[in-house]
Amino acid sequence: MLGIQPSGTPPPPSPQPPMTPRTLSDTGMDSLDSPEHGKLRKHHSFRLSFKRKDGRQQRDSVGPVPAKFIRATSVKPHTLCPKWNEKFKFDIDDIHSDQLHLDIWDHDDESSVLDAVSRLNEVRGVRGLGRFFKQVCQSARQGSQDDFLGSINIPVCDIPSTGLEGWFKLEARSSRSSVQGRIRLKMWLSTREDRGTSEEDNTLEVKKFERLQTIFMMHELNAFDPAWKWNGELAGPSLTILHQMAVQSDLSDLQISLAKLVAIIRINRKKPLDTKFVHRQLIEVDKLWINNYNNEPLTRELEQWLADSLNGFVERSLCQMRRHREIFPALHPPSLVRLEYLLRCLGLLGSMRAFRQVSPFSKGVRGEIVGALRKGSTTWSQAQLRESQRSPNPLVHYTTILIADMQLGITYYHGLFDSTNGIQYFSIVYKQFDSLLAEEVTNRIECGQLPGTIVNHWTILDHDREPDTAPFEIYFALQEFHNLKSHLSVTPQPPEKPLGLQNFHEWFEPAVQRWISVSKTKAIQRIKAAVSVDQVCEGERIVRHSTSSIDTASCFYQIREFWKNLAWPDHSSGAHYETLIIDLVCTTANVYSDLIHQGMADGGGTGYYDKQAQQQPRSTDELCVVVNNLEYVRRGLAEFHPETHQLPENAETLLDNTIAQLEAKADRVLTKLTASMQGPLQKSVFHLAWSPDSLPANQAVMPLLEYLDSHLATLNVTLLSQNFYRAMTLIWNSVLTEFAKQMDAGGEGEKPTNFHDRMYGALQLLGEFFNAEGLGLPPEILHSDTFWRVEQRLQYHKTDTDHLIDLFYMQRLQEQLNTIGQTPLGSLSVKAYLNHDSLCVEILHAKDVIPLDPNGFSDPFVIIELLPRRVFSHCSEQQTNVHKKTLNPVFDECFEFSVTQEQCQVESAMIVFTVMDHDVLTANDFAGEAFLALNNIPGVATNFNIDNFNGLAQIDLPLLEMKDKSHPILQILEGRVNDKNAMDFLRKQKARVVG
Repeated sequence: MLGIQPSGTPPPPSPQPPMTPRTLSDTGMDSLDSPEHGKLRKHHSFRLSFKRKDGRQQRDSVGPVPAKFIRATSVKPHTLCPKWNEKFKFDIDDIHSDQLHLDIWDHDDESSVLDAVSRLNEVRGVRGLGRFFKQVCQSARQGSQDDFLGSINIPVCDIPSTGLEGWFKLEARSSRSSVQGRIRLKMWLSTREDRGTSEEDNTLEVKKFERLQTIFMMHELNAFDPAWKWNGELAGPSLTILHQMAVQSDLSDLQISLAKLVAIIRINRKKPLDTKFVHRQLIEVDKLWINNYNNEPLTRELEQWLADSLNGFVERSLCQMRRHREIFPALHPPSLVRLEYLLRCLGLLGSMRAFRQVSPFSKGVRGEIVGALRKGSTTWSQAQLRESQRSPNPLVHYTTILIADMQLGITYYHGLFDSTNGIQYFSIVYKQFDSLLAEEVTNRIECGQLPGTIVNHWTILDHDREPDTAPFEIYFALQEFHNLKSHLSVTPQPPEKPLGLQNFHEWFEPAVQRWISVSKTKAIQRIKAAVSVDQVCEGERIVRHSTSSIDTASCFYQIREFWKNLAWPDHSSGAHYETLIIDLVCTTANVYSDLIHQGMADGGGTGYYDKQAQQQPRSTDELCVVVNNLEYVRRGLAEFHPETHQLPENAETLLDNTIAQLEAKADRVLTKLTASMQGPLQKSVFHLAWSPDSLPANQAVMPLLEYLDSHLATLNVTLLSQNFYRAMTLIWNSVLTEFAKQMDAGGEGEKPTNFHDRMYGALQLLGEFFNAEGLGLPPEILHSDTFWRVEQRLQYHKTDTDHLIDLFYMQRLQEQLNTIGQTPLGSLSVKAYLNHDSLCVEILHAKDVIPLDPNGFSDPFVIIELLPRRVFSHCSEQQTNVHKKTLNPVFDECFEFSVTQEQCQVESAMIVFTVMDHDVLTANDFAGEAFLALNNIPGVATNFNIDNFNGLAQIDLPLLEMKDKSHPILQILEGRVNDKNAMDFLRKQKARVVG
């Protein structure tokens, strides 16, 4: 219960049973019953309780009430921390002496003693019993009384103009009262003229405040140019006047903020303000609306006033969105900041509860922004198209302007629209431009204004004319625009129509076809002209070559780069065009190589590559120039191998064959270049081979290395790197050839004792020389087939006869293991095992033996021999019985040899099975041989003992013959005429010839 206590009124008496709710003046009761306060003060039950008890009494029977206005809040039952949130107004006579007095009472409902006693069964515990007796005593009183909880007195003069809000401690009226607790109050002062309208309707005051706010703002803006540089702060006197008016008009914080926002929007129509300032005010309005609107609703007139203002702001902002390129230039940072906060304002309006409430039928702000962007982009691009008509190539100029705008958009505008409103700026604008640009190109093609896109008879017949570059200028411009689609939003969208420039390349297929056709003719003409005026290029750091090779390589480069820049998007037609381009450059390369060959022939009679030519051979420098020219052209061709995809098969084959032809021609020239070194190489290798025994290999090879180093240094300066490697390879092969000649020259007895050791060591030193610590020939080129043959023969020459024979048989065994399937000589089936010191061999049968007798059969038998002879010298040969007239003999014969396990474990230990055809009058004929390694048979390879052939699997051995009559081991042994073992072995092998 609260009210204004006028001056001169004595302080309230000590706490008594409060009768004021039942003795309020008519004025006070009328105020409580007014519609304006009905919702805030719900105390009907309190009044009705008084009427039931004391209804017949006169209200003024108690005496005068010492207060002008008395108000009572609603009752908050069953709580120690009540929350009222109720508002009251009091008139003040004297601000210096009046004070606000507030009492807090505990309201007790009226009930009878009988009702209280009837609740005895509900009592729980001692405390509950005490409360029960209190209720009985209260019910038994003469009248209903409320308990006093405390009071406060606040002088009105202590309330500042800005209001007072805080917690106030409850006070007792006498020392007999026990009071505790605090109450939170918010108080402010206001003045208002009585116009006969409702106290809550202050529409006129709000609009007056807005007009005054506008005047002060306009005054501040006069000092700023442009207006958006003003940060929204008013001068001190202006703020004081506005505050005084707000107090006098009793304006709430929400009404003040709304008036300020409307004033800002009104000024912004004429002078664009700082959008940061507008955004701050919108945020303030939104917060106050959320917190206070339910307690301080606006009138319908104010809501319409606010709706008109906000809708006008949105409409003006959308106009700015349509012209954002002009109003907010992308390269002007302050303008971008203004645009950002303008977008934030629009985004905030789209979610503001105030805007939705006062203008419920407005369209969504986000959709309006999208529509404004589309309309504005269309208008702007049409204006740019009209301006482009003044340029020499209007379509290219127009497309370039659109590309530049899109690049600015993705860099500057897109992020602002996306982060503030979730609008995909780039996708919206790009699709608008794509549609407009596709329409413009289509119209020009239909009108014949786009050259080179329609094939006519002049285009087909006049192939020698230079291709028109205008279509390709347009193509590259459209291509660059089309490539910007990679920035389109990947967010799933509903099905849309395809882009207008999706297949723009199809318009330019005739131009590409004509370009390829004309380029082929022009390239050949250019190369012929270059060769006719060819000059050698040389310098201190320049490898000698001629200008024609540079022209040819440059021609290839231009063609390749042009096609690369076209980036033809259609793979099917692109593969066809790639094939035509490969044919173009390969034909041109072949023409060039033929021309320089012909030039060499014309200058030297029959040509440098004619082995029978009697003319003076070309100089080394001239040959180097030719080789380098071919290498430049080869490099140019090799660049046509794409890195991102595979060429069509026919184009790949054509390109590889042409490159191989150029390399072959270069090798022919290099062969002649290295032919002059043949004599000195032969002489140097001869002196190396036949040096005295006392001269070590590293010294004997020194003259050869010095000669090679001198000539290779010269070639390294005069040849390109690839040609130098080719020349090194040819020289390396020549050295190997000379090594092979010297290695097999003369007899064994004529050579020095360390002949082959020195040659072998020199070969290793030469390999290191040509490798040059990884800077020369790589190992895969050094270790060629020729190198392995030379090294192998040197190894054989260093090996004694017995080990050479062992190596020969081991190679024959490996040859048998590598044989798969049936052989022409048939097969032999055997079993073998080792039991203690006895080697048991069972010859089972042979199959498909070759017929060696005139009757179509053979008389086969098998010779069993253990090798090597030096290991099994005590074991003589054994043979089976002869089986007459058969090609599939069944022997079933067993043989036993006395050997040890250690002898069988020798690496070269084996059994040789020789199938012979028995003849009575002449020597027996050889029918095939087979080999069985002893270290793999049971009893040798395994540790368990075997007593018989039962359970052993038969071994099927293919019968072989010696096909390589020039085997290097046989050739080396032939030179050892004084070695009896070698001669015996050779005679034995010569007899092993089928037939």
